Amino acid sequence: MCDLKAYLKKNDKEELLLESVNLIRADHGEVTLRNLFGEEKKVLGEIREVSLAKNRLVVEQV
Repeated sequence: MCDLKAYLKKNDKEELLLESVNLIRADHGEVTLRNLFGEEKKVLGEIREVSLAKNRLVVEQV
């Protein structure tokens, strides 16, 4: 299984946003993340990095 940890990057710092992410939807400057447990977070920003090898996703806040 390939669950990601999502990090929010703002002011050159990263903070953990959501774990076990298995759905990512990007639409007009808004990124929606949902995890295995149905928890959902929406962030105004852009996807900057996705690493399946490191199970990592970085969203930069705009």
